[in-house]
Amino acid sequence: MLKGTDILIIGGYGTVGRRVAADLAPDYPGRVVVAGRSAERAAQFAAELMYGVRGRRVDVGEPDSVEAALDGVGVVMSCIDQPEPHLLRAAITRGLAYTDIAPHLITRRPTEPMKARAAQSGARIVLGAGLAPGISSLLARLGADRVGAVECIASNVLLSVGDAYGPASRAYLMEEITLAYETRIEGREVPVRPFSGSARVNFPPPLGEKTAYLFPFSDQVCFPETLGVRTAISRLALDPPWVGTLLSTLVRTGVTSAMRRRAGSQERVQRLISWLQRRNEGRDWYGALVEVRGGRCSVRVGLIGRGQATGTAIGAAALVRALAEGEVEQPGIWLAEQVVPPETFFERLAVRGLVPTIEKRLADSPLVPGGSA
Repeated sequence: MLKGTDILIIGGYGTVGRRVAADLAPDYPGRVVVAGRSAERAAQFAAELMYGVRGRRVDVGEPDSVEAALDGVGVVMSCIDQPEPHLLRAAITRGLAYTDIAPHLITRRPTEPMKARAAQSGARIVLGAGLAPGISSLLARLGADRVGAVECIASNVLLSVGDAYGPASRAYLMEEITLAYETRIEGREVPVRPFSGSARVNFPPPLGEKTAYLFPFSDQVCFPETLGVRTAISRLALDPPWVGTLLSTLVRTGVTSAMRRRAGSQERVQRLISWLQRRNEGRDWYGALVEVRGGRCSVRVGLIGRGQATGTAIGAAALVRALAEGEVEQPGIWLAEQVVPPETFFERLAVRGLVPTIEKRLADSPLVPGGSA
């Protein structure tokens, strides 16, 4: 089957998807298609964007709907959660280029048969196009290229409560807070809980030093495989800081686990988050700081911006461009740090005002939970 030229954005009228579409449309006139369960909303947003953008209906829970939506498509960008990977399987079967914002890589990793099928069909699949994994993954690649043999990586993300989040992003954060997970420390899988350990992390200015808490971003399960590290941890810092302190207390005392089991808790939490957003409107900084250590030196690579949805979309659009321009040549299923050229990726981000800072120094601080970065 011949591959098409269209760039299909699933969830293309959502919080992140509409920003991805707006980023790509001027440079790919007539090729961008925004899609979602509402054909009317897709068509309306497509008309607003112009540049020949088209709307299309798709329901990722229905295999027939997915197959119909992929006609004429060469590159797929998914901005929505997929409980069942119908879209990914279809992209693999058709040999398409595909990327997504996939925060659940810890629990929903592709199977070995899926990887083999992608290599056979010629599909080029790059999972994780968000802030973490995604931008943080390429920051880690920048650092790894500068230290040689990598021993450990600490990936830190700062999010602001007053920022704009879609419903899926809010649900993901609250779901992950309540779940135990394992992180890799000195080659061993160590069981931990979110917000059970913290470190002082010095983000690029003007953010400065913040308290960041253990959090199960997917980076930590990817880096041991993709970059060969023995220690890989990830942390989350929140602004204002008292929110992180409160969540840490609630996790430590078991309140969050009890809330997860109690009927109606999710709705109350969502209302609380909405209230916090209104109270902190205008505080919308985000940041990523990745420390990569190898031998006797470490490299700290950071990036900051305003509006995490916009930053996520800029990173996702850069990955779509890498696929659309044929920069990812090898078929298979990959993580961004394995196959996406970091220099070109960050050149694209720089055009949008996101420029990484790079600092090389002696390895003089611990990266294990509770250490500093």
